[in-house]
Amino acid sequence: MPSTSGASPFLPAAPALARRCSRGPNGSSRRCSRAVPASSVSRSPTVAVQATLAMPSPDSQRLRLQQQLQQQAQQQQAQQQLSGKDVEQAAMQACIRTATSVPPSSGVLDPSGLRWRGGALEAAYERCGAVCKEYAKTFYLGTQLMTPVQARCIWAIYVWCRRTDELVDGPNASKITPQALDRWEERLNGVFQGRPYDVLDAALTDTISKFPLEVQPFRDMIEGMRMDLFKSRYQTFDELYEYCYRVAGTVGLMTVPVMGIDPNYKGPLDKVYRAALALGTANQLTNILRDVGEDIRERDRIYLPLDELREFGISEDEVRAGIHKPSQGKVDERWRMFMKFQIQRAREYFQEAEDGVDYLDVKARWPVWSALILYRQILDVIEKNDYDNFSMRAYVSKSKKLASLPLALLRAMMPKSPQ
Repeated sequence: MPSTSGASPFLPAAPALARRCSRGPNGSSRRCSRAVPASSVSRSPTVAVQATLAMPSPDSQRLRLQQQLQQQAQQQQAQQQLSGKDVEQAAMQACIRTATSVPPSSGVLDPSGLRWRGGALEAAYERCGAVCKEYAKTFYLGTQLMTPVQARCIWAIYVWCRRTDELVDGPNASKITPQALDRWEERLNGVFQGRPYDVLDAALTDTISKFPLEVQPFRDMIEGMRMDLFKSRYQTFDELYEYCYRVAGTVGLMTVPVMGIDPNYKGPLDKVYRAALALGTANQLTNILRDVGEDIRERDRIYLPLDELREFGISEDEVRAGIHKPSQGKVDERWRMFMKFQIQRAREYFQEAEDGVDYLDVKARWPVWSALILYRQILDVIEKNDYDNFSMRAYVSKSKKLASLPLALLRAMMPKSPQ
């Protein structure tokens, strides 16, 4: 699936949570960033996830957790009936309800009932930070402006997303079945009920006890993995939008409660959450446009709306053959116009995200602005390459990335007046 886990909304750009990983139509594994540890706090950040799929052991549950489980099951059943933009709308409203259902600076789990504490929990958070530092250096740097608690909890979310990514894009991706994803989702339920399976799960459970995280975006991301097991074409932009939400927009919904909202902002919460969703969509669309050639050439996958290709007079066969290089050696004008349309739409989502970043707490703005500015530059490079995303890969140089960081910091420190 196109992504990173990187450039997702309020988490890093590639190679982090805006995932450029994917699978072939026959279930073969796709290119992906390196594996992330799954079941232990091991030394190497490249330990795979295959040991994490065992069913969680049954525990006695308190009445409150039983009620929570029933409510979540009902919510999940309703969510499965939705499609397109309705999916993210329902998840956003669930996040807002959860965020407003607890006192400020409180989580949705009682920390006194959690068994992971002390040194083991500290080691888990340190491990999460090491993974984030390894694979999302720029974003990790930005988390240093957050409070220690905020930073650690963002790392925990990041690691869960990477581990989820590994299920369909790691070393054992070709063996992953829908049933394996079902078990991963059952394990997620345990995390949100205060029953983590391993120490890295425990870091996320501890995060849930500190901040009002909603389970639905996590479930929706797993559903995005299911989509990549079977789906290799998208007929309409509405279909593609749902995919972008599930694999990237979800991260924004996960992280807003941790990053916090500017206390001076008095507007509706959905405006902040919509900005997070817009950034995830923009990042994912950018990934897709960057990797058109690689996706079709190596995995026979097209993450472009087929109806829009037809509107510009372009067939699947032409995309597969590389329409950017007709016999005269120039970019086909139809492809150039099609790409201009796609890039303009991605920029509109970036603009929507930009309008809402300033509503975040000041300590969280720099990493988000960094991700937004750096990832948006990929679109500029595609244009510079004359829309040749078949034989040329659009990337932003390290020097240009570094030069953008002061601009991101300045923008974070001088926000527009919250409304």
